[in-house]
Amino acid sequence: MGAYLDAKVRSNHVYVFSGGIVVISTISSQPLGVQNKYASLEKTGSGVEEKPIKDSAGPENSNNDVTISDAGRKALEASRGAQSPSYYEQFMPTYDGFTAANIALGVKEPGRDTFSAGKDFSQVAIDARASMDNNYERLESIGKSYPPNNAPAESRNSLLGELDRRALYAVASNQGEMFTKDEQAIARNKMNQQQGLAMGLYSGPTSEKDQFSDPFVGNMASKFKAGIEFLDAVGNEEKGTSFEYAHQRAGVQKAYESASIKNGEIPEDFMSDSPLIMLLYEAMDAAEKFGSKSITEGQILNAEDIRKQSWFSGYENRLDDSINATRELYVPKFTK
Repeated sequence: MGAYLDAKVRSNHVYVFSGGIVVISTISSQPLGVQNKYASLEKTGSGVEEKPIKDSAGPENSNNDVTISDAGRKALEASRGAQSPSYYEQFMPTYDGFTAANIALGVKEPGRDTFSAGKDFSQVAIDARASMDNNYERLESIGKSYPPNNAPAESRNSLLGELDRRALYAVASNQGEMFTKDEQAIARNKMNQQQGLAMGLYSGPTSEKDQFSDPFVGNMASKFKAGIEFLDAVGNEEKGTSFEYAHQRAGVQKAYESASIKNGEIPEDFMSDSPLIMLLYEAMDAAEKFGSKSITEGQILNAEDIRKQSWFSGYENRLDDSINATRELYVPKFTK
């Protein structure tokens, strides 16, 4: 599900932070050295199009160095802010008459409420359900009935394209128990695509790959920093209740710090206020310091998914309190 990262490392000591986008960093005194292949998993009407996009880092160039001046890099990264949200719509194709504008907006402004503005989370879910049901009918009316399995990208984007990030999370988290497993997975896919594009990782049909420009020019520290900034901007329901979010946020921060040190830079302080993120970060950091091999197994969708991870061993008795404190911090009145 999602875009995303297939990576190889030189060291036997690795973290694999999964859950949408996978972040990999070495767990040793050696700095980050990663070969990344970012692949699109989008499907079009002609079937699956998947083609790796090689990063500049590789076994022979594990320092993630690129031949570009600091001024040139800053100019390219500045261009990221100048891109309009509509730029990202080309990577989210829809059928005529449908739009993916709100999902595209979420790449640059994940906390911007458009569809969900002024609504409590329960109403967001109700309205998301209504929007999707209406789009199912619209798709059928144009002879593009939504297939139960292996829906092409155009169908998925047309189905969910009106939803902002907060509404996508309502679907992904099955708020109100109104959404199917397939719908939840598709919403998570779209959320992952947003994050991937925000980090300069291409995610979309391979036919549009050449239209994508990586503003970070393969610089991993810059990519991970963008991931932190993206995740810090999402809505409070996601921050307060998503285990996948907390795991991803802690993992991206660890990866950012490792990549910055590898580049000879002092990492900025991006420590989150979330008790759950702080706990996960602490567990990851301890595993790194003790040099243990820690690979995240499967997706992180609930507390049990965290408890079973080898890198979390010894922290289990603090998990429930951190979950409750995080929910109290962000969504004290939240109901499922």
